[in-house]
Amino acid sequence: MEHPGEVWQEYDYNGERLGGIDPNTLDDDKVKLFGGVALMLYRVRNGEMEFLFQHRSKYLKANPDKWDVSAGGHINLDEPVIDSLVRETREEIGIEIDKEKVEFAATYLRWKVLVSLYFYNWGDRADEFSFDDQEVEEVKWIKYSELRDFFPNLKWWSYEEDKVFTLCLEELKNKWMN
Repeated sequence: MEHPGEVWQEYDYNGERLGGIDPNTLDDDKVKLFGGVALMLYRVRNGEMEFLFQHRSKYLKANPDKWDVSAGGHINLDEPVIDSLVRETREEIGIEIDKEKVEFAATYLRWKVLVSLYFYNWGDRADEFSFDDQEVEEVKWIKYSELRDFFPNLKWWSYEEDKVFTLCLEELKNKWMN
């Protein structure tokens, strides 16, 4: 997806906000890091925890036709992190989340993106997802017990990122299921 006229939040390597950057200059060596958010929806069905993943559109420039977290994206200049999470979730899968119920999981580095990962308990809400902006083709609930088989289909770029994400999922499962 193109981002005409947008300005994204830039960060230094200590996580401090700097100025804004043009998304078209991300490959420039002068850009330190830009902010990103990632959300994993989860629920418990029949005594087993499930996580929602999105299948990215094959027409996207970055990571087309790959499975990814429920929703995620960039942080705009001076935008509060949680507000960007709510916005990206609405844009990508067409739902509203209550920012008071968002659960912080971890912050990690992916390429030049300082990603803040959050979880959200979907509970018993109906699955009324929509993909109006053409970024997402479909979503799919994956049972915790099936995650290892599903992981090869995710767009992970590094072992460290896989490790952080896996530990967060296991911690969440232990919190809710034990």
